Amino acid sequence: MLLEKMSWLQAKEAFEKDPVVIIPIGSLEQHGPQSALGTDFLVPEYLAEKVSSMDNVIVAPTVSYGVCDYHMSFPGTVSIGVDGLSLILSRIALGLMSHGARRFIVLNGHGGNTPAIDGAALAVYKNGGIMAELDWWVVVGQLDPKFAGGHGDKNETEAMLAVDESAVHLELCKDMDPKPLTEEITPVHIQSFRYKGGTVRIARDTKESAPSGWFGPWDPRDAKKEDGIAMMELMESYIRDFIEEFSKAPL
Repeated sequence: MLLEKMSWLQAKEAFEKDPVVIIPIGSLEQHGPQSALGTDFLVPEYLAEKVSSMDNVIVAPTVSYGVCDYHMSFPGTVSIGVDGLSLILSRIALGLMSHGARRFIVLNGHGGNTPAIDGAALAVYKNGGIMAELDWWVVVGQLDPKFAGGHGDKNETEAMLAVDESAVHLELCKDMDPKPLTEEITPVHIQSFRYKGGTVRIARDTKESAPSGWFGPWDPRDAKKEDGIAMMELMESYIRDFIEEFSKAPL
């Protein structure tokens, strides 16, 4: 059930049944020159709608803004910061708890959101509920290593091809062109660097390490829609199974 399409009376009846509430969340940020700014919320929103027909599941409206300060040099990116997102998500969850909700799954599309989600989850816990964070891109790479990728690279681009092909423009792709900090300190991700076998985190604007915006092991120019569809189907199956088990968690 989609919460925004329910009347208050339908919502009242639904919240009385101890439902699992799914909150899709992401960010509005660059994903390389080829993919949509909304990638991080469009994919979770798509997956949430796929499972919205399950019994005793309510899908709340998507939170489309997140924590992405390190992408701000790319036009179109908007960051509301950790405090901003934590406040919004906490108020959403606590508001729904006032109507009877107790179980929440945050279907997340952006790693920078985790500290804010943790803050909201603790607020829910202190009020007698439970909130799980499900990072779709992490889980899908764990389920099948061929789907493990980076930021805006082949795999995330494939996900968007499955969700909305019109939001991907492969003809605009550019080389990743990663920039080392020194000859010996080289990037392994946007803000992670390798030095003598160890990994060091150095937070800077993304353009400093990845001038074209994307970073990962796989070139987005090799993206295939059919692989994105397989990725989304794998995640949908996992989410369905997780919802079933999560609904058994004691409160």
